[in-house]
Amino acid sequence: MGLRVSITRQHCGLAMRLPRHVLGAAAVALLTIVAAGCSSATTTTTTTTTTTLPPLPPEVYAYVTMVGTGASLGLGHTVVPVGVSLGGNGPEAPLGAGTYPDAIAVTPDGKRAYVTNYTSNSVTPLDLVTGKVLPSIPLGSTAGPAGIAITPEGKTAYVTDAGAAGTLGDTITPIDLATDKTLPPITVGPGPQGIAITPDGRHAYVTDAGAFVPGQTGAIASTVTPVDLSTGKALSPIPVGNAPTAIAITPDGATALVANTNSGSVSPIDLTNDKAGPPISVQGGPISIAISPAEPTTAYVADTISGPSTTGNVTLIDLTSDTAGAPISVGKNPQAIAMSPDGTTAWVVCYGSRTLVPLSTKTHRPGAAIHLPGGPYAIAVTQRSSSSPTVTTTTTAKGGSGSKKKKG
Repeated sequence: MGLRVSITRQHCGLAMRLPRHVLGAAAVALLTIVAAGCSSATTTTTTTTTTTLPPLPPEVYAYVTMVGTGASLGLGHTVVPVGVSLGGNGPEAPLGAGTYPDAIAVTPDGKRAYVTNYTSNSVTPLDLVTGKVLPSIPLGSTAGPAGIAITPEGKTAYVTDAGAAGTLGDTITPIDLATDKTLPPITVGPGPQGIAITPDGRHAYVTDAGAFVPGQTGAIASTVTPVDLSTGKALSPIPVGNAPTAIAITPDGATALVANTNSGSVSPIDLTNDKAGPPISVQGGPISIAISPAEPTTAYVADTISGPSTTGNVTLIDLTSDTAGAPISVGKNPQAIAMSPDGTTAWVVCYGSRTLVPLSTKTHRPGAAIHLPGGPYAIAVTQRSSSSPTVTTTTTAKGGSGSKKKKG
């Protein structure tokens, strides 16, 4: 009935012999205790901690359309994403679009962009989250889509149908952004080019440039047509300067600024009564306007090549006095201007110098230009949300209750 157990564990500093007549159960218990004590000396404990850090600041991207250069002018069909945040990636791989991407607008949530393709007579949706090009939205065969604006709630886009070469358009086409399907067009003035929507989403204002596009027949026009978006009806046109091609509305919805390209002026429109004030002269042919949300009393006007200006510049207009400041030289032949979401930078697309130029709204000085071969033309600037990064830390500790301690 007796059980003899002999254990020698010099590694643990233990030497023991049990008497012959110790009960088996006691022997087994002792074995368990000894084994546990020795193994605790070499136990490895691993602790893994995952920490979620605060979200990174959103990345700012400019999306620039490419229309081609030289003999390929008008044959371009891409949009180039450009990381313009501090330490951004710069130009990335281009996204496909239709031929002659004339304008671009981004939905308020920053998830999609819509590109008007003048020669393809279509609109191309871009998924900015996945970077995928979605199926194009066809318009009429002679639509000649030019400008585009999206309502503040992001439900509808409105495209100006300027008309293809040889034709003169006179409508704007709504697009239901839930289905990417077109809705019945709305008749406006001849040769609509630019479009802007009021912050409350109730009205659109369309610049009627007439036969502004080479190859079109007819007169150059000089009006802006307001559109009641709740009824889909055009209101009485507002007389402005010659060949109005672009329009911007102040953040408070009180004033619209119209770029009269052939008149070399900007017309302010009081949106409380739809009356245009005296035109404000600028140097060059104004072709695009942007207003900073951080500086709503100043309009930034891109002046393209004209008689007075052979290089191109940006002119600041003080909206409290309707006076123009001294022109700021940027790249050659500016075609578009857009504000960063925080309003600290105006980004100017200079077709002639193939560059994207940042202009500080604080110092009013241009920064280092970003080279964009391929004929940069139109621009939209938006933010990409950044997810919260995680950091995983693994800590490994050896030892236990039976580990040796240094003697004092």
